[in-house]
Parts: sequence; structure tokens; C-alpha cells
Amino acid sequence: MRKPLFSFLAALTVFASSCENLKKPETKDQPQEATKDTAVVYRDGKTAGDAANNAADATANAASNASAAVANAFKVSRDKLKDVKFREINLPDVSVRGDDDYSVYGLEEKVLFDTGKSDIKASASNALNQVVASIGQRYGKNQIQVMGFADSRGDKDFNKELSEQRAEAVKNWLTTNGKIDASRLSVEPMGEAMPAASNATAAGRKENRRVEIAVRTK
Repeated sequence: MRKPLFSFLAALTVFASSCENLKKPETKDQPQEATKDTAVVYRDGKTAGDAANNAADATANAASNASAAVANAFKVSRDKLKDVKFREINLPDVSVRGDDDYSVYGLEEKVLFDTGKSDIKASASNALNQVVASIGQRYGKNQIQVMGFADSRGDKDFNKELSEQRAEAVKNWLTTNGKIDASRLSVEPMGEAMPAASNATAAGRKENRRVEIAVRTK
């Protein structure tokens, strides 16, 4: 009787073990311990961090596309701009032109920079503060395009690079000193393109060395 009883108990143990295994989830294709990231990694090879980065890239691309759209629309609209008088802009160093879509604040090189430089002069703060106050008063959170221009003298690539550095300097001033949210601002280095006057004269070249701050009016 002992041998059959032993065999029965052994079989019962094997059966119980098999049942217990059936209760456990299959582990071959699933992670043993899943955290926020590892559960996602296991399924598609990407972590939650990757997903966040992808979302950030998508946001940046959308902002870049919006910036390009603003720049292209402005280039089409620019020839239609007319002189505008704003009561809050009373410095001779700041000009304003506009239409139904844009208001453009213009500042000559001498107001902002020394010749061939991209560091904003301390004396430029009065003009820039007037521009910031006017934008805040009139345009809330509308998009802003900062464009740098140069005359046609010298190397074309250098002029393009200098115009970009100057536009970036003004953008940084507007965010740091003017407290304008950086998400509203974009930069467009124009270089020698779209001159305001003839490059054949000293007076014309002076007009062409400038920074323009274009704001969407709606």
C-alpha cells in the first residue's frame, strides 16, 4: 500500500505544480518588473523620455513652421506698408510702418550697434523700451519677427551672418530686458536682401543697415 500511496502523492504534487504555473502570466514576452519607462520600452523600443523628446521636437517644428509662415507673409506684404504714427513712439530713432496685417518698428544701425558689431549699445535702451511698451499696449501676445538687414558693401556671407547676429541680439534684449516671452519671437537674417534704399549712395546704405521688428496685428 505504501508504494501506490507514494505514487499518488507524487502525481498530486506534479499536478498542483502544473496548475500553479497555469495561474502565472506568460513571462517570455513580458518584462518581469515594469516601471513607467520600461513598460513602454518593452513594447515599442521607446521610453517615456523619448516620447517627451518627440513631443518637444514636434512643438519646435511647429513653431519653426509658424515663424517661416510669418516671414513669408511679411515679405509679400512689405511693399504695401505705409508710415504710421503712434503717440507712444516719439523718438526720432524709431520709425513705424504698417498695414492691416503688420506693424513694423524700424531702428537704424547707429541706434543699436557700432559699425560692424552685434553688441547692443547701452544707449539703445530708450528706443527699445519704447518699442516694447508699444507692442505690449497694442498687440498683446501676437507673434513678433526680428529681422536684421545690411547694405551691399563687403562680403555677402559676412553681411548675412552679421545681420543674423544683430537680429539675435535684439531678440535676446526683448526677452531679457523687455520681458517678452521667447515663444513669441523669431529671427530672420535678411542680409543684403530687401534694401530700404539704394546702395549706390552713403545715405541709402545707412538706411539699409537696420533692424526691423515686425508684429502681427491680428
